[in-house]
Amino acid sequence: MFDNDEFFSPKDPGLPPLDCVGCGWCCLDNPCEVSHAVYGYTPRCPALEWTGARYVCALVVRPQAGVDLAPLFVGQGCCARHNAWRGDVKKRG
Repeated sequence: MFDNDEFFSPKDPGLPPLDCVGCGWCCLDNPCEVSHAVYGYTPRCPALEWTGARYVCALVVRPQAGVDLAPLFVGQGCCARHNAWRGDVKKRG
């Protein structure tokens, strides 16, 4: 299959970066370090919100003073280009 560098790379060699489609996979699969710092270790990130069309991060759309968003790599594209959820964006549990 893919090693971690191939699966989790927004900039695969020779391929254009992919925009985030808001599928929610990243936050549902493994909440980020920013989520852990703000909310503690939870199985599902409390900042993940469904808009009716896509998932968004509440920490990004409504930033909180003192919360460093740099580790989220906002605007740098999808880090899971081979993820099947990209083609099936829907509200998930």
